[in-house]
Amino acid sequence: MKVEFTHDIACVWSALGYARFQRAAAEHRAGGGELEIVFRPYQTAVPSAGTSPSRGDLQLVPAAGAEQIARAAAADGLVVNLDRIVPAHSAHAHRLIALASAHGTAEDMAARLYRAYFTDGLDIADADVLRSMASAIGVRWNGEKDGERPRAEPAQAVCASGPRVPVFRFPDGTVLVGAVSLAALRSELRRADSTRRRCWLSLDRAPIAEPAL
Repeated sequence: MKVEFTHDIACVWSALGYARFQRAAAEHRAGGGELEIVFRPYQTAVPSAGTSPSRGDLQLVPAAGAEQIARAAAADGLVVNLDRIVPAHSAHAHRLIALASAHGTAEDMAARLYRAYFTDGLDIADADVLRSMASAIGVRWNGEKDGERPRAEPAQAVCASGPRVPVFRFPDGTVLVGAVSLAALRSELRRADSTRRRCWLSLDRAPIAEPAL
């Protein structure tokens, strides 16, 4: 079963959504379910030169809301250090995920990049930072020459209003947008897997047509 995840590493809602989806995915796999995550890059607003380096994309969120987001993220296993975030263009980070995907390590790479940005305060646009992260999971990174260029999707194709990312697309066409709750992700994975299994059973039981004489 494939689930498409449209996101941006520099988006706090994507970080929170992915942390929750990782938990739901681990439980799904532990129960015998199969799951492949397909990462779709999305470029949110690039921080300007005047952006405060201590808040990243959270400068648009009221202080109380930012603290609430940080607490919610911690509950799902992601530490958000508001005073360490370094605003950065995430295009190269997305290319690194695409490269890691070819090695079967995209999920780990995405998790590492989210931690680098929101927890460790690293510059995810810095070539040395990305090269070190790639090396840690056995992937060679040479900057722009490696990986595929991400294709940013138009905002209207993702969500007409509200948060544009993250977006979870399930095999049956179901789309969940924003920092979806862990319960909703668990439920949708169960439902999608159940639907897939019923389809396979229907195919197995379908009568085989006799050849025409």
